Amino acid sequence: MLNYFQGRSYISSRNRTMLAMFFDAGMRLSEVLTLRQEQIHDDYILVHGKGNKERLVPMSPYLAKLLMQYNVVRQSYFGVHKVPQNYVFVSYSGVMLTGEAVAQYMKKAAAEVGVSKDVRVSPHTCRHTFAHLQLKNGFDLYSLSRLMGHENISITQRYLDGIRNDEVLAAAKQTGVLAHL
Repeated sequence: MLNYFQGRSYISSRNRTMLAMFFDAGMRLSEVLTLRQEQIHDDYILVHGKGNKERLVPMSPYLAKLLMQYNVVRQSYFGVHKVPQNYVFVSYSGVMLTGEAVAQYMKKAAAEVGVSKDVRVSPHTCRHTFAHLQLKNGFDLYSLSRLMGHENISITQRYLDGIRNDEVLAAAKQTGVLAHL
């Protein structure tokens, strides 16, 4: 889906960057929609999550590059016009995006690249994928829970349900205690 948004237009750059945020930072839709420029730092994003709780989310070099490119395109697109409310991601007319607009562009991209209609495509599905891949890559559950802004670890544990036994075995082999003495 990221490859679908390869153009240099404002909308294409915006959508690619937002999609990368969902997959690479595991942010909620509301957190991305209300993100302001001052929350973005060199290697992390200061997220205002549920209940206005703050947390830090690391920013990969890939996401940092996309944000930098997007900011150049955005500045060129809007020029000297001030964007109301200073949100990072806004519509082509400069107003705050809606969740429906994001869902619509994601579904269109998924259909265009051949994602099965049986697969639910949404910002939350991207967040879920982020959690699964973090766990499969060996990230610990407690740190993932903090990173995702979950109130308690039991919420994060639900993401473990989708991990298959063969994936658990493969991960355990990679982190075996005696193999790493």
